[in-house]
Amino acid sequence: MQLIFLRTLNRLLICLTLVLFYTAAFAQSPSKKWEIKPSIGIQQSKFDWSIAGNASGTTPNILSELIWKNLKGPAFGLDVKYHITDRLTVKTSNQYSKTTKGEAEDTDYADDNRQSAFYYDLLNANKGYLFNTSLQLSYQVFNSEQFAFSPLIGLSYNEQKFYLLESASNPNSAGLNSTYQSRYKGFDFGLEGTFKAKLFRISAGILGGFYKYSAKANWNLIPDFQKPVSFTHAANSFALNGNVNLTVPLNKMLQLELDYKINNINTYTGVDRAYYNNRKTEETQFNGAKFRANTIALGLNFTF
Repeated sequence: MQLIFLRTLNRLLICLTLVLFYTAAFAQSPSKKWEIKPSIGIQQSKFDWSIAGNASGTTPNILSELIWKNLKGPAFGLDVKYHITDRLTVKTSNQYSKTTKGEAEDTDYADDNRQSAFYYDLLNANKGYLFNTSLQLSYQVFNSEQFAFSPLIGLSYNEQKFYLLESASNPNSAGLNSTYQSRYKGFDFGLEGTFKAKLFRISAGILGGFYKYSAKANWNLIPDFQKPVSFTHAANSFALNGNVNLTVPLNKMLQLELDYKINNINTYTGVDRAYYNNRKTEETQFNGAKFRANTIALGLNFTF
């Protein structure tokens, strides 16, 4: 019985080796292996988070809430793609967005479900940045004259820095220059499809991701808090992103591309740790965070 099993296993290994050899031997190497695409565009985003009154998430269930909204600014991108074979591709995408316009709402509540607000302020938030980079591996499983489909996997890193700045309508906010810096690290998976016409191509993709979320804040006007790290947040996140791309070839080496991207990252319940000058570190429930962004960008793709 053992001999039969070993013979069967040996045959399977031989078959697998032959399949891999066949795939490698007959995989076509594209004449142009590299694609480099710089781009410029506009991004609009929104971000919010809240904490509860204690570690159990009660008294009240929402104690403090921060909402950054109408955040706008220029976006600069750089994509680099390398075709390993005619089907297998590795790609790195990078985007940096500078916040030049925006506002933030800061609200504290005494009772559950956002009732009995005892503090509210509308502040300037026209400063900050958003940065994301990713490394993706895709394999084209289907390719015809008109359609192509490619599943992909990858790694992502996202970093954001939001500001709370003094407001002209509130003299008590003079000198306010608080920051909240968040990071997402994790892996992505998704699918991309392409429709090919004679004069253009349209691609659409959807991407999911599981991330570890961490954040640190510097609340510069509250004397009880330590500086430069006043409190931190830690939790898990899930992202669901989409993109649509229109490509128009200009010649054999140059393409004009228009991209529209939607980014959605939901961060779940976690831990808020507050660091004080004259008392011990305190923990409460971090209720989670939501990030939304829309980007439209125009780029030139150089192929060689």
